Amino acid sequence: MSSQDILSTLDKGLQVITYLSIINRPISIGELSKEMNINKSTMFRVLKTLQKRGFVFQQDNGDYSLRVEEFNIIVDRFDQNEALQRILRSELEKLSKQCAETVTLSVLVDEKVECIDKIDSHESVHVTHIIGRYSPLHAAASGKVVLAFIPQPKIDTIINGKELEKFTDSTIVSVRILEKELIEIKKNGFAVSHGELDLGISAVAAPIFSKTGKIIGSVSILGISQKFTEEIINDFAKKVLDASSKMSLLLK
Repeated sequence: MSSQDILSTLDKGLQVITYLSIINRPISIGELSKEMNINKSTMFRVLKTLQKRGFVFQQDNGDYSLRVEEFNIIVDRFDQNEALQRILRSELEKLSKQCAETVTLSVLVDEKVECIDKIDSHESVHVTHIIGRYSPLHAAASGKVVLAFIPQPKIDTIINGKELEKFTDSTIVSVRILEKELIEIKKNGFAVSHGELDLGISAVAAPIFSKTGKIIGSVSILGISQKFTEEIINDFAKKVLDASSKMSLLLK
């Protein structure tokens, strides 16, 4: 890797995180700047950025230290995702064989869904997806079906009073239209999307619930829009609903 491939400021931020973890004590900007040979103004900006993102906190006397809770949250999230992958993988594999299209498993993370597992279609022409990709809750079947089952006060917080990002001409950017669709999704139990996030890609998704009945994610079938006729969508809806029901049972 050449030095041209490295972002200098990001590299300094990661160095600071590493150093703070090693010394394991609060430290002033001046001392940290001297110890790491980074000028004070740059160190100030690095620390303020890390503080904004929750990785460090400033004590009453001005010293800085790592915010361990943030790292615990990250570790717990990875552990949770690995557990979900392990528990739900068999049902994802069954769904993949039933529909011969790409299938994905996504989890709710803050106000987005993250793809944590997938199985690509074996068809010569097929849609793929990236594990680790985040998708908005308003612009794809995997997100909309999760949004529909979030408690109403949280839905209001997510979609009201802010502009919904437009990704394609098919993206729903009207809060009124989105609210009507969420009612239908909750009534039917599944969501459908046609090119709302990525052009030419359609999907059918169903919700996954925890043992307490809380929405935690979704399972989806996605493919090229031309193949998603009304008949195919109805068939996929039955299959994805069956898969999501079995997945939710596995989590109880």
